[in-house]
Amino acid sequence: MKSTTDLWNKMLAILEERLDGRDYSTWIENRLSIVSYDRAAGVLLIGVDTDFLKAQLELKYKKTLEKAAAVAFGAPVKIRFLLPEEEKTVKAVQDRSETEEIIFNPRHTFDNFIVGDNSRFAAGMAQKVAQAPGKAYSPLFIYSTTGLGKTHLMHAIGIYILEHFPKLNVLYVSSETFTDDFVNASINKKMPLFKEKYRGVDVLLIDDIQFINEKDKTAEEVFHTFEALYNSGKQMVFASDMPPKDFLGIDERLRRRLGQGMLVDIKPPSYEIKVAILKNKAVLDSVPEDDGLSDVISFIAEHIKTNVSELEAAFDRVVAFATYMGKPFTKALAKEVLSDVMKISGNAPSSKDIKKVVAGYFNISVSDIDSNERTRSLSTPRQIAMFLCRDLAKHSFPTIAKDFKKDESTVQHNCKKIKKEIEINEHLNNIVKELTEKILNEY
Repeated sequence: MKSTTDLWNKMLAILEERLDGRDYSTWIENRLSIVSYDRAAGVLLIGVDTDFLKAQLELKYKKTLEKAAAVAFGAPVKIRFLLPEEEKTVKAVQDRSETEEIIFNPRHTFDNFIVGDNSRFAAGMAQKVAQAPGKAYSPLFIYSTTGLGKTHLMHAIGIYILEHFPKLNVLYVSSETFTDDFVNASINKKMPLFKEKYRGVDVLLIDDIQFINEKDKTAEEVFHTFEALYNSGKQMVFASDMPPKDFLGIDERLRRRLGQGMLVDIKPPSYEIKVAILKNKAVLDSVPEDDGLSDVISFIAEHIKTNVSELEAAFDRVVAFATYMGKPFTKALAKEVLSDVMKISGNAPSSKDIKKVVAGYFNISVSDIDSNERTRSLSTPRQIAMFLCRDLAKHSFPTIAKDFKKDESTVQHNCKKIKKEIEINEHLNNIVKELTEKILNEY
């Protein structure tokens, strides 16, 4: 098996072939260093010497580097760039670890996990486990949809235990790594070594445990590993995108075991929590204070609806672009940089947004649109707003009826009326087009 250094050199050779010579010599050659490669998590940490280089790589070369890494390392790879101070923290954690598989993200600590009503219970139970491994709750089972913080809490538990219980043997792997190790041990007749590795630990953390679904032999081995650790009073932590009851392709015994401990879930964060997450990230990333930074954070928090990972990635992208281009933070800049992301995310303006734009256009108030006043000067803007909620934002009739405090039949009638009139009334058609453009530009 090739060493990590060999694989890194192979990756650099691939980059040299794929990039323009000037780009390679300016941004890659003798500018990057490998910090570590976490096979379990599929994460490659690369050291960089300046904020500017980091921003340039994030903006223009990250995808190219990840594609080259995937070829060199033989598996999908996510790359993170570390400045010198971040690199020191990573190496300090690695030096305290008991096994080569552990490469925790040093920023994924409890202090850096923003707690809200959506995650308060999960974060609290994770801290309880970290403070008393094997004595509080074992197993701890954390579940949520993708990108809400499960892995962050897994890393936080591992980092805390390594720092406060340095004699404990901690193992953190993905279910894919567990499966690969099990298959290789079975083929090469090295099951005693496999059992020693997984059943001889004090703390076992397995991420994405849902992927053992319909892998009978792997699931059976997870069951036996579970039994051995449970009977020995060891700590187990599992993370999944679904609760154990929804695992369809595993033995009922294992499903019961996974669900017998402490089950906690993380729900999508509120707008306020998303803002807090990005403000904390700005501090951690040493993003320069700027009058428009709050506007950028608010814009991203409003338009990235649920996924914290996408939220942070969007922020990174705006910061990298602003840094590289030397532009100040503004809402307009964020909108420009994230235009493709917003389309992919499927975000649409809210009824409140549409009412605000329509009211401003007709020089009336939002409360006028929400009123029951039937004068033409108010009813027409109200009908147009309803139509735009349906035609532009694709809101359902029940949703529009609720937002406008009207009967659903009234909403349907008004939308049909405007749709028919804009086909024969050029003036009204131009108004609707102008409002549509204005809404798309602002939201």
